[in-house]
Amino acid sequence: MKLFRLLVHQKNFSDEDLIINPKDLPEAKTGDIVEIYHPPPENEKGKKAEEEFPRLLLQIKTLSEDSLQSRSKNEDTLSVEQSIATTFLLKIYNIVSVRIVNPADVALDSMELTFKDQYMGRSEMWRLKNHLTNTCMYINKKIEFCGGAIRCQVYEMWAQGERVACGVVTEDTKIVFRSSTSMDLL
Repeated sequence: MKLFRLLVHQKNFSDEDLIINPKDLPEAKTGDIVEIYHPPPENEKGKKAEEEFPRLLLQIKTLSEDSLQSRSKNEDTLSVEQSIATTFLLKIYNIVSVRIVNPADVALDSMELTFKDQYMGRSEMWRLKNHLTNTCMYINKKIEFCGGAIRCQVYEMWAQGERVACGVVTEDTKIVFRSSTSMDLL
């Protein structure tokens, strides 16, 4: 576990969900899954602290030394896309704990994707499942595939029988596709 100062960025700055300098986390490599969370205060430990300080899982997609410059020479920083940081209650400029996790430990049992105003055949669903295998998902993540021809959003996820906010899609993850166009509530 290593401590970093949290910064945020907009999608127009970078399409990446996570920007981290490889000098700050030398053991990291492309494809690794990292867990990011605010460490609970010393006087708060246990389940309650876990609920108040949710944990975010993100995948390192690129490592570039010039992508993120530290504000201070002696301080390690990382940047998370702003909407993700807001969803997971990560406070900007605060200290966060970061550790590399084993993908098998955070594997999803099942995931529900919703799409709207488009047709998705079984072949597109199969291709999308293959594309998502070995990637990290979080709640409300917007997914574009085939150059934007297929657009969907993560609605719910389950791991070890419980609803979770993030996890890794594996070969064994069951994906349910739901069309929100056909959902009519009376």
